[in-house]
Amino acid sequence: MQLSDIENAVRLDLFDPAGADQRWASSDIDRAIDKAVTRYSEYYPNIAYCDMASEPYQRTYPYPTSWNPAYPVWWIERIIYPLQISGSQYSPPGFGAFVTAQAGTGLSIGTYQYAVTLLTQGGETPVSPISSVTTSGGNARVSLTNIPSGAAQANIPGTATNTVIGRNLYRTQVNGSTLFLLITIADNITTSYLDSTPDSALTGMPSPPTLNTSGVMYWPPLERNFSEYSNLFDSSAALAAGGNLGAMGAVGSGAGPTGTQEPTFTLMLNNVDLPKDNTLILRIFYATKHQLDSNGSTIPDVHRDVIALGACAYAMEAYQTPTNDGFSWEDGSLRDHVDDSMIPASWRNSAKNKMDQFTQCLTEIRQARDYAASSRVHWGDVPRFWTRL
Repeated sequence: MQLSDIENAVRLDLFDPAGADQRWASSDIDRAIDKAVTRYSEYYPNIAYCDMASEPYQRTYPYPTSWNPAYPVWWIERIIYPLQISGSQYSPPGFGAFVTAQAGTGLSIGTYQYAVTLLTQGGETPVSPISSVTTSGGNARVSLTNIPSGAAQANIPGTATNTVIGRNLYRTQVNGSTLFLLITIADNITTSYLDSTPDSALTGMPSPPTLNTSGVMYWPPLERNFSEYSNLFDSSAALAAGGNLGAMGAVGSGAGPTGTQEPTFTLMLNNVDLPKDNTLILRIFYATKHQLDSNGSTIPDVHRDVIALGACAYAMEAYQTPTNDGFSWEDGSLRDHVDDSMIPASWRNSAKNKMDQFTQCLTEIRQARDYAASSRVHWGDVPRFWTRL
């Protein structure tokens, strides 16, 4: 589903086909759609998540970087901390694959860089050291050998089973420096791969992680209470220049008397649960407006008609012509009375009916979402030091 699909649906529902006599310009339709998507997102937001490294002895963190700059973070939905058992992660591979140029075609002429990560049931490690190779005319394929594998034994014997279930190979485009996912090796055995994938196939592929999520996940998840836009529990030093309010918790500035220059959240942690280093991970779920543009949409297809209905309502409210040409007059000679003052009232009622239908659909969507959402249930008292046992 793309923006053009909704535009066409809205025009059909408004009986406003393409042509010279259209009531609504395309810009008017797009504005009405944007209003409908915003209103829909308030009832059924797009929930995304990202991982952020902990900072030693810190409770206050900046808002995460949104998955799409065009759709910034609206609010924080929930926070899980720590995500995994401390010390259960695999270390990134200590060496990269051995790479050599081979006879053949497929790659461009220039320098390529490769890296490897380990995959576990919980997630993925950061990358191995970089391996570089230069292709030339007639030697436009790359052979990767001695691809590193993960340890065969679990990291925490007797406590949890954590094994390597695969590896990811990452590669740059020719003469580039950004790594993109090349292929996933779905085992811990294969040690060779022949690469002839063109650069165009890497466009849009994910880059490797910067955080180590290869450990054993806590279950049940440790969901934490938090407060937004606050500095209630930390000193003002946490919001000063050189604090942890840079991008995704890096060193940066959130200078200001109340921290309002940098949206933040504060975890409600006691001193025992405070992070002691930056190896623990916060998984932050946040809400954004739904995407609906020429690149695609995050709106479920089952709600397509709801967006079209809302856009029709907003477009009808914005259309002013019928409300400006109403008149009532009587012909002096024939004594015919002409009255079309009912047009504005009829148009207003039609727009209101559309908006009422849209609001009712949004209420039903919110009720369905709330019903499907899992509640937080506490079975008895949880010991204070439970997470440290």
